[in-house]
Amino acid sequence: MADVYLVRQPIFDKTESAVGYELRFRDPGDGSDAFARSFLSGAFDVLRGGLPAWVPLSRSALENDVYALPEPSALVLMIPPDFPTDLDVIERVAALHKAGVTFVLDEFERPTLTSSPALAFLPYAKMARIDLRSISVEDAAPLVAALRKQGKRVVADEVFDSRAYASSLAVGFDLMQGPHFARPEPLPRAELPTSTVAALRVMALARDPDVGDREIERVISSDPGITFQLLRVVNSASVGGRGISSIAHALRLAGRANLVRWLALASYAARAGKSGVDDELARQAVQRAFLSESLAKSVRSLDHGTAFLVGLFSLLDAVFRIPLHEVLERINLADDVKLALLERSGPYAVALQAIESYELGLWESATEHLAAMSVSPDAFPVMYADALRSAEELVPGKRACAAV
Repeated sequence: MADVYLVRQPIFDKTESAVGYELRFRDPGDGSDAFARSFLSGAFDVLRGGLPAWVPLSRSALENDVYALPEPSALVLMIPPDFPTDLDVIERVAALHKAGVTFVLDEFERPTLTSSPALAFLPYAKMARIDLRSISVEDAAPLVAALRKQGKRVVADEVFDSRAYASSLAVGFDLMQGPHFARPEPLPRAELPTSTVAALRVMALARDPDVGDREIERVISSDPGITFQLLRVVNSASVGGRGISSIAHALRLAGRANLVRWLALASYAARAGKSGVDDELARQAVQRAFLSESLAKSVRSLDHGTAFLVGLFSLLDAVFRIPLHEVLERINLADDVKLALLERSGPYAVALQAIESYELGLWESATEHLAAMSVSPDAFPVMYADALRSAEELVPGKRACAAV
């Protein structure tokens, strides 16, 4: 998917199961349609992860029948509030609706005039999405009730924090997305899961040259959960991991550097399954790990394994709901890693900043950070897709089975 810049953001239902991914594109700048290019390159199917892809409706793609390419159930088309309402557009929208494509009225606000463009698409829209940056949850409550009375599902966009999340549930929003799901607040007196504590303990031992392999094997084997997750991750690894059936075998074959890497992955895999939000965070962290490792391969002075851990641990606080500095106190990490994670400084921070910018759709900032590492911007979307595939394999997710 060369030079197709796009990233995804999950959308959740009331049970915190992912029901779709909004795909955000960068304009290619050459007159071509970003969605069409992503579909033809294969990026579309990779990023939607088996769920419907939510994409903005484009007139050029509509007129060129681009939206007829995917299966109708794979698409949710978001109609901007100022989208043209001429007869040709309405007829094409109606035809896609009849074929089974789902439509969402995006940035929806209560129409004040009967000529409001949004009203022309109301018969074809299954949902409406309300941006909570432009209206408070409380003020949106009557609109939510009116839409639901008409049989429409209502999506809360830009749910910022736990308070907005609770309020959105209370007033009747059906689906939600936004920063809250990427950075949930730490929980008071939260504790790390037992398996994660065991993994972190073994990681510290594995980094100590005075500790023998038998001691490491003994500590790992004392926790059935982390043992199972570690063997699962090692056996699914892409380099030489298949067929490993014991901790001793893994140690002999892989060595300690890879053991630390796999233990880190196992601790995240053990976290998955608590909720759809937890799954998405764990998957994103693993994806960052593979991305950071790929970027480090372009910089001779960076250690690939260290870069991998920087990417993986960059979401430790969100995944485990514990302040990052408290988690890092339990792990023996190099100063360069701590600098990157806590201060976004040092040699490993640039790769992490490029990844974070890309995930937010800050394309220019991502390009600048990639340039600082002498990485071609056209190569990064391929790295992103490859990392996503690896993360999907290691961290299966809790996703809604029913169509939106």
